[in-house]
Amino acid sequence: MEQHMRFIKAGITVIAIGIWIIVFQNAGVFPRVSPVMVVADSAMRITGEVDVNNTVFIKGSVDANIESINGYSKFYKDPRTGEYYVIPITDPYE
Repeated sequence: MEQHMRFIKAGITVIAIGIWIIVFQNAGVFPRVSPVMVVADSAMRITGEVDVNNTVFIKGSVDANIESINGYSKFYKDPRTGEYYVIPITDPYE
């Protein structure tokens, strides 16, 4: 009978520890092991790294510093030919 009670106490302890780990993960105390899928129909503020497996529609403006991306303002240098090309910059919402 004493072995049976020890088994029940050990099982309840393992279950309680598992529940507290889930609570702490949801609170952000422990990091998640696997990525989290988020589906949203409204605006979101995202910081950090994001892996997108679908199409993203952006309404409004997005800051992209062209000079810091390729070293030339509004120009792209083809590494094969050495020629410069103008990067077209348009605003589809005008």
